Amino acid sequence: SFFFLMIRRPPRSTLDRSSAASDVYKRQVSTQSTWGFNIMRILEIFSVVCVLSLCAGKLGVDLPTPDILTVKDAKCFLENKYEMLFIRAFRSYGTIDPNVLTNIKNAREAGISDIDVYIFPCVPCGNPRKQVKDAIENLKSAQYGMVWLDVEEYAWTKNKTYNQWFVTEMVDEVVKCGRKVGTYTNWHEWDQIVGRDWDGACKYPLWFPYWDHDPSFKNFKPFGGWKAPYAKQYESEGAFCGHKGLDLDYKPQLIVLYYL
Repeated sequence: SFFFLMIRRPPRSTLDRSSAASDVYKRQVSTQSTWGFNIMRILEIFSVVCVLSLCAGKLGVDLPTPDILTVKDAKCFLENKYEMLFIRAFRSYGTIDPNVLTNIKNAREAGISDIDVYIFPCVPCGNPRKQVKDAIENLKSAQYGMVWLDVEEYAWTKNKTYNQWFVTEMVDEVVKCGRKVGTYTNWHEWDQIVGRDWDGACKYPLWFPYWDHDPSFKNFKPFGGWKAPYAKQYESEGAFCGHKGLDLDYKPQLIVLYYL
């Protein structure tokens, strides 16, 4: 799968019109023509490089827990074309994952830079904001990207209204802490926990599990307000680099095309 971002300058036929877009364009051309030309060329070259290097989807691994990821393991993942990691930061029984900092450090030392973390919340423990805050506070010395909230059927209540509140509290706390947030769930889990049509988290990215062994989004069906996912967990029994039962993941890459 590919996402295409097309960047176009205004057509020549519109340059004499009085629209805001053409006015801005004319000012840019008159005052920064050389700069504008260089930017156009840079974008054009970038597009060609992307196409030539086949900027397709990126593959990744949910770090097997409670394993410690060694630098050797991480390098092996890279050699097998798995370039991103999702590392557990908080455990379902209410404690910090003690290996998360070591795992992030070793992954970066091996050359993996696309690293996210996930929180498996302890619903019976209550206080969702504190769980999130504790997890993020523990990561203050680490370099990582998004914080994913694992919403799957494990110890959630049967009260969907309460569960909706719990999810909202977690999401809001991640945002309050200044981190990017997303949700790990699929239509069945979401339906059972908060109701399929509840859209309280849909303005943030979705990472959905669907174990069809296919690294693509073609089997995705909208739910919970999400029209499209950000990433997919497509396999639960991956085996390589001395590990078994690996969860394997996929996300598409962005291709930039510039038309002169």
